Amino acid sequence: MEYAPGKNLADVWTDMDLECKVQMMEDIVTIQHKFLSLKFSEYGCLFYREDAPPGSHPAIVEGGNLSHELKHKIAEKFSIGPIVDTAFWSKGRGDMDIYRGPWASAVDYIQAFALQEIAWIQKHAIPRSPNDPLFVSHSQNDPAEHVSLLQRYLSIAPHLVPQEEGILGSFLWHPDLRTPNIFVDDRGHITSIIDWQSTSAGPLFLEGRHPHFLNYNGDLILELPENFKQLDENTQSAVKGKVTDSILLYLYEKYTAERNPILSKVFQYPNGKTLTDPICFVGNTWDGDILPLRESLIRIQKKWSSLGHTVECPINFSPEEIRKHYEDSEGWNEVQDFWDALSGIMSRDGWTSHATYD
Repeated sequence: MEYAPGKNLADVWTDMDLECKVQMMEDIVTIQHKFLSLKFSEYGCLFYREDAPPGSHPAIVEGGNLSHELKHKIAEKFSIGPIVDTAFWSKGRGDMDIYRGPWASAVDYIQAFALQEIAWIQKHAIPRSPNDPLFVSHSQNDPAEHVSLLQRYLSIAPHLVPQEEGILGSFLWHPDLRTPNIFVDDRGHITSIIDWQSTSAGPLFLEGRHPHFLNYNGDLILELPENFKQLDENTQSAVKGKVTDSILLYLYEKYTAERNPILSKVFQYPNGKTLTDPICFVGNTWDGDILPLRESLIRIQKKWSSLGHTVECPINFSPEEIRKHYEDSEGWNEVQDFWDALSGIMSRDGWTSHATYD
């Protein structure tokens, strides 16, 4: 394991000046540009060819500006093979006969996550006692409910894949660009990125997301208001934070549109979040949550006529099912309150900063 030089971005982000934050953001755009220079013919994980598991295929690079000679060298040295995502390997999954890739079709790729979850639930799922403090709801605790919902997902999966060919492309991508995974120098240049262990070449329409620390949902405020000096200290600090977040988001999207237009298309794809949410929620319903997947499928049913489809929606939740869904969500929200109470101290994957570690 190599040492990651630089300072952890999570430790310095709050105190970094805007110039350094902009520099770091520009480096992100440059790194993503490099990722987008290699479009593979299949979805899966990248291996050195001599280490590739059985069933792997030569890593074929499609299109782009690479010479035929370089593409041939890549295919000789690397392979696209089974995915190493924990959804396919954890808690006994590694011993199960499930297909882990590679995949030539985006539909096959997004259905595979549901198929492995169904297979695992049918073999390994153990319901909790209703007296268990982590008991959320009866539907969360019922294997048959999970299998039924996942089968509904499978029926609608072909309609979740975009029709625009470009954003279906298979690109290598970092799955988790959060501040704890990035290291920078004193000028804001990125020196290292860690946490690559689950990296794969997947469909860009699923992978292409704003880095977590650039997510900002408020109104864009690109300069301080005229009455800034009259505001109290706390309000000034809040306004400065919004201006900084606005500038970073604005510049990231501007530079992305200029340097990585295909990624910009993902950001602007109509109903992109509605269509991709079920895919994001499907791989771990038993140990995670069944409700987000169900909610995302109900939302698709409700919005079906506005999604541009000419066929009838292949899934149907009855009014009674929807009523029970919202009853279940009350217990689910109680569990989420636990994580909300830890917000800023610990994330769900267990990460915490040096300042809050005890």
